[in-house]
Formats: sequence, structure tokens, C-alpha cells
Amino acid sequence: MSISDFIQGFIIGMTLIVAIGPQNLFVINQGLKKNYIFSVVLICSLSDSFLIICGIYLSNSILSLNTSTILTMKLIGGIWLVLYGINKIKNSRNHNIDNKEYDKASFTKVALTTLAITYANPHVYLDTLILLGSISVNFNNQIYFGLGAIFSSFIFFFSLGYFANYLSKYIKSKKVWFYIDNVMGFLMLFYGLFFIFMN
Repeated sequence: MSISDFIQGFIIGMTLIVAIGPQNLFVINQGLKKNYIFSVVLICSLSDSFLIICGIYLSNSILSLNTSTILTMKLIGGIWLVLYGINKIKNSRNHNIDNKEYDKASFTKVALTTLAITYANPHVYLDTLILLGSISVNFNNQIYFGLGAIFSSFIFFFSLGYFANYLSKYIKSKKVWFYIDNVMGFLMLFYGLFFIFMN
């Protein structure tokens, strides 16, 4: 029975995380840039794990969570994503395709941005903390269910990041990077506005 709960946790976790959102776009972007990709995917995976554990631990309380709290989370996260998207678009013409650019990048800046893009994203809370937390009460072994969901998070982020990292060697044109940066920027902007104006 516990193995069954683990497998179902893995499947449900994967179905929730696989949808392209701000966090996944950021991981793809960092993978394409070859910019501290191991640290980025590890931070995302550990953050998901932490929120899943919190969701399971607080599962009974989450079922009665005040909706105004969720709306506030969406608003704050939306504003941050809008600003991030605008900045991405604004700097799209200044992209340097020389990989040495990333060797000089500040690890602290990359780590803090990863944490911000993770914890300012309302969907991270909705998917991990709220949805998985509330779903977990339906399983006999919530711990195994949570471990399955956590395992899916590690598999997904490491696969996504390193696949993008592999593809980066084929992207050498500054013009291509201009379009990638703009697409990423506009998608972040879209998600930000969506979180702000949609209930």
C-alpha cells in the first residue's frame, strides 16, 4: 500500500509540476545560459520538497485556509513577475553569448534570483503547499505520498535544467538569444498580469 501511495504521489506531483510556469521558464533560461544550473535546479527541488513537507504537515489546516491569503500571494508574486519580465525584455539586446560572461556571474545573485522566482510564484504554493497538501489526506501513508511527489520534483527539475544545458551548445547566435530573452520576458510578464488580474 505504501509503494502505491509513493507511485501516486510521483504521478500527481509530476502532472502538477510539468506545466510551463515562471519557475520552469527560469530553469530553462539558466540551463541555456549554462549559468550555475546545478545550484538552480537543486534550489528549486529543495524548495519544492520543503513546501510539500509543509503542505502534508499542515494538510488539515490548509483545507480551511483563508482565500484572502491566497489572493495576497497572487498579487505580490504577480507584481514581482511583471517587474522581472520587463527587465528581461529591456536587457534582451545586451545579451553576451560569450560563456565567460557566466563564469563571472555572482553565485549569490543567481541563488537569490532563483529563490525569488520560486517563492514569488503563487503557483508554487498552490501546487505544492495547497493542492498536494490537501490531496495527501486521501492517502493511507501521507509520508510515502509526499516522498513520491518530492522525487518527481527532483527528476523533473534536473531533467529540465540539464536538457536545456545540453541544447545551449547549439545556440550561438546573438539574434536567437534576443528572441529567447524576449519570449521569456513576455511570458513572465503574462504570468505576472495573470496572477494580478485573475481570481
